[in-house]
Order: sequence, then C-alpha cells, then structure tokens
Amino acid sequence: MTDLLATDLTESDLGTVLGPHLHQVLAACRPHIGRLARVEECTGGNVSHVFRLYGEAGTVIVKVRGRRFAQIAHIATDPALISVEHRALALHHGLLPDLFPKVLAFLPEAHAMVMTDVFPDGRTWREHLDQRAATIEECTRLGAALARIHYATAGLPPLRDGDGDDRFRVEHAYGYCLRACGHRALDKASRRLDALPGRQLVLGDACPKNLSLAAGRTAFVDLDNVHTGAPQFDLGYLLAHVVLHHAARPERLRPLATAFLDAYTLPGSARPWRDDDLLATVTGGVLLYRLEARTVPYPAAAPPATADRLRHTLRRLLDAGPFTVPDLLDAAEGSVTV
Repeated sequence: MTDLLATDLTESDLGTVLGPHLHQVLAACRPHIGRLARVEECTGGNVSHVFRLYGEAGTVIVKVRGRRFAQIAHIATDPALISVEHRALALHHGLLPDLFPKVLAFLPEAHAMVMTDVFPDGRTWREHLDQRAATIEECTRLGAALARIHYATAGLPPLRDGDGDDRFRVEHAYGYCLRACGHRALDKASRRLDALPGRQLVLGDACPKNLSLAAGRTAFVDLDNVHTGAPQFDLGYLLAHVVLHHAARPERLRPLATAFLDAYTLPGSARPWRDDDLLATVTGGVLLYRLEARTVPYPAAAPPATADRLRHTLRRLLDAGPFTVPDLLDAAEGSVTV
C-alpha cells in the first residue's frame, strides 16, 4: 500500500517538491512510521517546504529546501544550505535532546531531512497564541529553555566555513530583520551586537511559529538561521514576539514579558535586562520588522489600528534615543485602541 501511495503522491505538493527523490524519501520514512496513511503540508515556514507524514506507527516531519524560498518565491536560495541546518540540528539535539528534534535521515541529493515530530498536538505555539494568551508557566519555561540553549552552545565554532557565517548574519539576521526598517538606531544596534564579547551560536529565528510548548514540553525547530552572534539577539527576538502577540491584551503583556526575562538567567550576563538599552532596541527593531513586513511576511497578530499605533510608537522611541525594556512595555501597553 505504501508503494501505491507513493505513486499517488507523485502529483501532490510533496511529489512536486521532491521530484525524482520522492521514493527515496518515503523509503527513509518507512522504518519510523510504517505504512504511509496521510501527508499534510505544514504552514508557517518561509524558507523550506515542510510536511508531516502520518503512518500506522507514528509521524515524522520531512523538510525540503528548494532553489527559492517556499513562501517568498522571489528570493533565491541555495538548496545545499540544508546541510548547515542539518549540522545545527545534529549539534543542538546532541546537546539538548529534550528541546530539539532528531534527524532520522539526511538525504543531501534531495536537499531533504526526515525528523522526529516534536509537536505533540500538531500545532505551533503561534497557532495557540492566535486563539488565547500565553501563560506565565509557558513564558517561564521558554525563558529557561533559551538560557539552557545559550549556555550549552557557548564557545562552539561556527557552523559555516570561512567567513560564510559572518556573511549569513549580516545578510539575514541583520539585513532582513534589524536593518530592514532603515532606522539609524537599528543599524547602530547591529554594530553594537557584533562588538559584544562572548559571541556564540544563536538560533536566529526563535519565534512562536518555530516552537512548541504543548503537553508541558518545550521544543524548537527551524534552525536554518543559526549563526554566530550575540545571545541578546535571540532574547530580544523572542521577547518581541511575546509583545507582538499580546499587544491587544495589555493586562497580560508585562507579567508575561517579566516571567520570560526573569527565567532567562544566562550565567555571566553582563547587565540586568531592565536596564539593557541594547536589548530594548533589538526588541523594538524586531517588532518593527514584523509590523512593517517589507520582505518576510508575518500574519497579523494584533488588530490593524493597534498594530499601526504600535508601529508609530516604536519609531518615536527609536527616534528619541536610548530606552529600556520597561519603556518599551509602557509603549506597547499604550498602543491599544479603545
């Protein structure tokens, strides 16, 4: 029956993406799921095509990288870069197997990976936040997990050869994100991040669509943006999304942000988060990047009027000069329209 389904899948999205490698990838899945029953395309990822394969013995995730971004077709990419994500996943799972999926098979000629499914309910945290507010327990668990990741990956060498890691950071983490809004304060923040001591491997795209907090577990996926940088980038990136998804729930915003930041207790941190103006600027920059969405789309997480007021407020904060995380939270709370 699996072979018959493989034939049926030839004209499907999975078959179209994999082409002549379809049977090879399905064969790699079979030991882990048994007879194939169903294929479901996962939404949310911009770079790679992601599918969940259901079988009589369980589920796996298949991730395939093409020559163009999956959801942003005008951006070309090198499909061989999936090998960098493969190295990142192998490294992170080896260090913290409870927080990252395991690569079950890597098929470089197909630019594909087969991975364990770390979403117990099949849904991302983003999908949950679209329906409800986060909980204090979730944000505490998230902050503690991010601190564990940064502590475990400190001192490790870059994933990319030569200067490729630096170029990746400048073109992606900064170019598509902080510098995308064209504000001088965010350009300065990018330079300050690079000047910080203790640069190390960071996730680069830690956001609700790339993690699960279901069933009391914490899991991070989509490691194709892992690079050598400053931990403050990850911390501000994730904090920005906590703010963004609760901009219309001002009564929840500060308790959740505080729980997340207080739980992030990276040993050797130079400054407390309350007074860290660089962290506040990075957070504001990531928020602005998500709200203005010039290159990388992000579905709306707040009513249009609230999002527009928050966008203008953020630009005023950046124009005025240094500000703190409490200042940013005050601004976000004041952006709710009545």
